[in-house]
Amino acid sequence: MATTITEPVRAAEPRPEDERITPPKVPNPWLAKFDRYLYGLIGFAVFLVLWWWVVDSGYVSDMYLSTPQDTFRAFIDGLDDGTLRSQLWPSAQRALIGFAIALVAGITVGILVGSFQIFQKLAEPVLLFFRNLSLLALLPVFVLFFGIGEESKVAIVVWACFWPILLNTVGAVSGVERLLLNAARTLGAGRLYIFGRVILPAAIPAIFPGIRLAAANAFTALVAAELVGGSAGIGIYINTAALRYQTPQMYAGIVALGLIGILVNGVLTVAERRLTAWQRGLTSR
Repeated sequence: MATTITEPVRAAEPRPEDERITPPKVPNPWLAKFDRYLYGLIGFAVFLVLWWWVVDSGYVSDMYLSTPQDTFRAFIDGLDDGTLRSQLWPSAQRALIGFAIALVAGITVGILVGSFQIFQKLAEPVLLFFRNLSLLALLPVFVLFFGIGEESKVAIVVWACFWPILLNTVGAVSGVERLLLNAARTLGAGRLYIFGRVILPAAIPAIFPGIRLAAANAFTALVAAELVGGSAGIGIYINTAALRYQTPQMYAGIVALGLIGILVNGVLTVAERRLTAWQRGLTSR
């Protein structure tokens, strides 16, 4: 008969003092809260120093690239004497009108296409073709249809903003969990209720990246549109300064355009947080 030999249980050896597990360090709550802004300021300061050094050292002539000081001075002077300030509102107005039209049209068409699979199959080759067309190649077409007035500029902005919103909306609506739709139908919900209370809230978080991309495209397309012709606008201001070799004024206009883009992105970020607060409440712990 086989006997089973069991090893005696050894007592746990005492852990040396230097091998004891030390608790993880608790991060500074102030640094944890403002970490993003702190690093952003450092990165921006490094960028300004490099910008100044490239021009001051002579690697790039100040005829082509002005220093940050000269650019900032031209920006303040342009706002003060009105030469730059008067060009901002016409551009902002065109961009806002074009963006608003594209927002309504893109979301409406995107919901329609994304809600019906047959529409997705029919529209897929058309969307694939038009989304890859260069905006600059279409400038003559817009001028031919709408002339060189305000209509063509707004139409160009609408075109640039429409496609990101449309494509994101189609993907967001078609990507809604079928389990949610089936559960709502099982509970007796109608189509309008399902659309307003299930599809749209579930799709909004995926639609917003397209909206923010469209807002960026609005001002990019606007500069190209204003180069076609017109009497006022930030794109015209930048082009006129470049033709006159007014380098600080040219970069001041570019800085103004970038600041407007940051402001618009901030507004959309706040709107996105408000509209998707319910999702953060479900996913946060």
